[in-house]
Amino acid sequence: MKNLLFVLASIVAIALLNSCTTVIDINLNEADSKIVIEAELMSGTHDFMVKITKISDFFNPGQPLTITNATVLLKKGTDNTPFNLMNDGNGIYTLKNFTAIENTSYFLSVNAEGKTYEAIDYLPKNVVLDSLSVGVPENNPFNPSGADSFQIVLNYQDPLGDLNFYRIQATVNGIPRSEGTKLLVIEDRYSAGAYFTLPIFTDSYELNDRVDVELISMSHAMFDYFTTLALLVDGSAGAAPTNPSSNWSGGALGYFGAFSVSKQTILVR
Repeated sequence: MKNLLFVLASIVAIALLNSCTTVIDINLNEADSKIVIEAELMSGTHDFMVKITKISDFFNPGQPLTITNATVLLKKGTDNTPFNLMNDGNGIYTLKNFTAIENTSYFLSVNAEGKTYEAIDYLPKNVVLDSLSVGVPENNPFNPSGADSFQIVLNYQDPLGDLNFYRIQATVNGIPRSEGTKLLVIEDRYSAGAYFTLPIFTDSYELNDRVDVELISMSHAMFDYFTTLALLVDGSAGAAPTNPSSNWSGGALGYFGAFSVSKQTILVR
């Protein structure tokens, strides 16, 4: 219980936006166009997709310009043989049926408009989400809710060893509900190896809601990115403009993240 209180205190600190995550200040005015590269590599066999666009204003991008003539290469671990992604048009590049292996580093390279951008991320071992349960929130300062609302609780065993970082992603009746102020990221700095009984305190649910919950294991770099993103959404990162702490070289925005996912579904009753 003591460990769990430490964990909840750490999570609350993130929710209160008191994180020590570094925020990178960039002057994103209309004359300062930026390449945005978004890529998520999931463990197992999936189509790997990279989206490349260009914007002139990070906070008011309008209609972004798609980059359709880039070269995108993916490498894994110490293997120097690259996988060349196919250009599907509209700024989308794909690698079909790629098998991503846990406990492996991946390197992504993008050459666009005569400049090369590089990022590396580590795909951690999957942490199994044992089950979900339903509870009634009590005096939740982050999400005041009515008497008829419910709270989803995640139950899982955190592994011993290195620090583990997670993002909680929920989908309610087929509609994603994990962005903006509902974004929830946690770490196990004070409770490595503990059994977690973790409420999604950033959201509430109604009777008969079907809720799909993903426990997403990620690297420290991705934890920094999504924690900083939460700061920016809340407006607590200081005077705008700022941007999330991208792991791309060359000044590109966005991120390249490697994730392992465990998923459970529950019907609120």
